[in-house]
Amino acid sequence: MWNYRLLKLKDGLNRPLDEVYEVYYDDNDQPRAWAESHNLLAAETREELKETYEYMVTAFEQPILKIVENKLVEADEECGEGNK
Repeated sequence: MWNYRLLKLKDGLNRPLDEVYEVYYDDNDQPRAWAESHNLLAAETREELKETYEYMVTAFEQPILKIVENKLVEADEECGEGNK
């Protein structure tokens, strides 16, 4: 299973950055991997593009994730806000 989620990252100048990513889950519904694609809004038709956009909006209804030691965790869980 996968969906769109917000990931809390840092840009090349070490400034906080939130991005929308495709996140993939294991059999226990835990986030395990993410796709580093920066062409998320592309489709063959306008209707498909709209459906993708509407699906992406659901990412804002879920906790923000963060990458810690190459694993995904909720940003407000054990790691607090921002990257360390």
